[in-house]
Amino acid sequence: MYINRLLINDFRNLQYVELQPSPSFNFICGPNGSGKTSIIEAIHYLALARSFRTNSYQYLIRNGQRQFNLFAAVQEDDSMMASTIGLSRERGDSAIIKINSDPINRLVDLIDHICVQIIHPQGVDLITKEAEGRRGFIDWGVYYSDSEFKQLWMQYRKILKQRNALLRRAATQQKNGQSFSTGYGSSYSSGYSTDYSPSYSMGYVASSLDLDQIGVWDEALASLSEQITQKRIAYLESLQVILQEILGEFLPDFKLKFELNFGWEKGLDLRALLAQNLEKDKALGYTLYGCHRADLKIKNHNLLAGATLSRGQLKMLVYAMRLAQGLLLKEQTGRTCIYLIDDLNSELDDHSQSVLLKHLLACNHQVFISNIQQALFISEERSDFKVFQLDRGMVQEAQTSS
Repeated sequence: MYINRLLINDFRNLQYVELQPSPSFNFICGPNGSGKTSIIEAIHYLALARSFRTNSYQYLIRNGQRQFNLFAAVQEDDSMMASTIGLSRERGDSAIIKINSDPINRLVDLIDHICVQIIHPQGVDLITKEAEGRRGFIDWGVYYSDSEFKQLWMQYRKILKQRNALLRRAATQQKNGQSFSTGYGSSYSSGYSTDYSPSYSMGYVASSLDLDQIGVWDEALASLSEQITQKRIAYLESLQVILQEILGEFLPDFKLKFELNFGWEKGLDLRALLAQNLEKDKALGYTLYGCHRADLKIKNHNLLAGATLSRGQLKMLVYAMRLAQGLLLKEQTGRTCIYLIDDLNSELDDHSQSVLLKHLLACNHQVFISNIQQALFISEERSDFKVFQLDRGMVQEAQTSS
């Protein structure tokens, strides 16, 4: 997969940018404030409908303008035809997304059409911050490699939302002096169906739920948690084969171990945990145990990597993890992804940068890199790269010696 045409209009400080990128390497150069990172951010937003720099889309609209517009023609590796993706967002409105000129309402439909990996200076948050990012890291790989995962996860999220709503409603009723039954009785075991088809899990409406049926949702939640967890485990096992090989070159002096925390204690029955912690869940207003609480534990000699590695080493760890995912994606599906790398020079020495670029060159993915001088790392014998020079929000393709 690669972008063969990119249009950016009124995004950040970019008034109008049109690029015809190389399917291989694309270097985005220019002085500070010229818009290098904005191009990386625009591609990321086009792929995921969110920024990696801010939670407020208002900052993305160029000063004095009402909206920004993004467009890309995306070529699949095995297709002669390119898909088109358009995204615009006006102040005060939701994003308008179109695939091949047809409006879409679900974010998953966008994600299915374009697959990106982002590497940026704050990327070490993957290791040092909350579990959500590491859980998302694993799920990115499972999503694109396992066709069953998307439907399982959508069912799980629907049931989790319904259970949490039921918990909050039960807590309110209890506070008001009304009775509440958990439903853990003979009617629970005899009245439940194990059919997890979309018509079953997606057909319920929270407002029509019977408060006595929380046990039904617990059974569904536990079964789906176990299925999703098994897929995560299988993916992590495959990923580690590639990841450990890359880490041997990136961080040869460290012995790193990757373990999946399920979201409940290994060896315990999730159904029993949900029943035992019902009162606690009601007090919290959400479900404490399940695969939505999973985490990827990364340890260096049995100590958390986030506490023992330097910032530069953490960056190399994150780069290795992202590279391994791209390599595994291609191995498992034959599909390539698009790498977005912002500010590669930041806190990496020349050796580390050259090691990373060597692996990226071997991956044969499309790559966009900002803030780098390509002559330092790309052989003059190669001609499959482009350099784009930015100045005051305007861009032009630079001539290369090769």
